[in-house]
Amino acid sequence: MKKQIEVEIYGQNYTIAGEADGPYVAKLARYVDGKMRELAETGKNMPTTKLALLAAVNITHELFELRQEKQTKDSAIEKKTKDLIENIEEQFGDLKLY
Repeated sequence: MKKQIEVEIYGQNYTIAGEADGPYVAKLARYVDGKMRELAETGKNMPTTKLALLAAVNITHELFELRQEKQTKDSAIEKKTKDLIENIEEQFGDLKLY
């Protein structure tokens, strides 16, 4: 069931409709607000739309970095698991269970 949640981002109120719970949506909104405020501190007097776009690009960059880290870790785990299985098979391959 879709819920309507009121949030404030960079001084503007928005109604967000979705299935996520209110505290989660509020947390997301605070994160976006924080990114926009962080960018605004650069001293340049940017319009809100430009701040929002730059925040979106920065958040997307973070997402892509995390995805790459996850992929790298998943690959390392897969390789270690394969190596362990091969090692176990070598060590106990001649055992026969009846």
